Amino acid sequence: MVVSLSPKHTRVALVSFALALTFGLAACGGTGGKSLIGSVGASSLPSASTQASPPAGQSVSLASETASNSSAAASFASQTNGNIGGANISKVATGSLLSGSHTPIYAHLVGWFGQPSHVDVGYTSSDPAQIHRQVADALSRGIAGFILDWYGPTADTVVNNTLLGLKTEAESQGGNFSFAVMYDGGALTNCHQSACDMNQQAISDLTYAYNTAEQSSAYIRLGGRPVVLFFDADRFGPLDWPRIQASVPGNPVFLFNGSADQAFNHAAGKGAFSWVVIDGSNPEDWASSYLDTFYSTARSAGSDFAMGATYKGFNDSMASWGLGRKLNQDCGHTWLNTFNEVNKFNSAANAGVQIVTWNDYEEGTEIESGIDNCVALTASVSGHTVNWSITGDESTLDHYTVFTSTDGQNLTSLGDVPAGSHSFDLSSVKLAAGSYSVFVQAVGKPSLTNKMSAPVRYSPGS
Repeated sequence: MVVSLSPKHTRVALVSFALALTFGLAACGGTGGKSLIGSVGASSLPSASTQASPPAGQSVSLASETASNSSAAASFASQTNGNIGGANISKVATGSLLSGSHTPIYAHLVGWFGQPSHVDVGYTSSDPAQIHRQVADALSRGIAGFILDWYGPTADTVVNNTLLGLKTEAESQGGNFSFAVMYDGGALTNCHQSACDMNQQAISDLTYAYNTAEQSSAYIRLGGRPVVLFFDADRFGPLDWPRIQASVPGNPVFLFNGSADQAFNHAAGKGAFSWVVIDGSNPEDWASSYLDTFYSTARSAGSDFAMGATYKGFNDSMASWGLGRKLNQDCGHTWLNTFNEVNKFNSAANAGVQIVTWNDYEEGTEIESGIDNCVALTASVSGHTVNWSITGDESTLDHYTVFTSTDGQNLTSLGDVPAGSHSFDLSSVKLAAGSYSVFVQAVGKPSLTNKMSAPVRYSPGS
């Protein structure tokens, strides 16, 4: 099995298959599962702060139920790499996709937007107001924290300012939201090019991270120790990890990425995290073999920590460093499949699950603006029953919500109907005499799009 890592900003490991449908990753010895021992800054995990649907009897507007409701910029429009704009997305708690698990769910955050070297997504990452919107949006989806891709305090000042703003915002959330840093191997690019001491540069950067961020009450800890993730840490050759560990304060837990055997056996590692992995020849392959091997190895890795990964897809066609790699979203099924992989191994992701990514628009992995489930629905009324039919895959839906309106703009929720059912008895809610518009909303599974039907007329007395 060959793992090749992409240039400077690229966030994905490119895997070549040794055998068809086989990643050939070696697993470590040992047996047994592990319980959750990570913490989220505070002792409790967040639940979604907004309801997935308004409760029966509550009034909302048609605009609020169909307009964009994410922290993506209002000006953000759909992109050719599969990112969608202007969508109304499900705020069903992301944790509902995990079966019988209390594993915290984090999201990987990139903090470089607003610079001319990156695409314009309508905001500047370091803007405190934007960070506030992003944290509020993540909390509304039941996400426990952000893990920021970080380049040290000087290599990218916009990213570092994003770190400072994220720390302030996380601390303001009363223990409900956490953050951590992922030290990107690209942080050492300038040092490598100038032939400076890369070990000393890493020590300096990581010391800054401890002094500036890791002592925060909102910082993610594992077993009481701050966690630092490393992406492609040995990009320019193996670093002197004993020296780095001995010199960096705070005794942080180091987690590394890569193939399972490499990551779990890194010289400085206390564990590993998985990532979005693609087979360049097959855009439909969402790497179940790689994920299976990662979680199997995690179970065998004794006391090591393991952080799983979920993702919607990948498409680097808009990245200046892109190599034409693609993993199809499959109308939300890739996203749901990666959660099912976590469920197969349950306690293996004992350090949490990381969504890859919250907002990497350039590589088509962002979930900030939502994930299109390609569903549409049509409603009709027969007597006192509203019926509906859908196109697309109903397995991407969480439930339906039925609304009435007297003016076509202000809606009142009549209640929810589980996915799989396609009718609602309007006589059961005893509406006053009059003429109503009835709407049916298909509410997606977490972060998938919600879709509203066109109105149909109903008169209780007819």
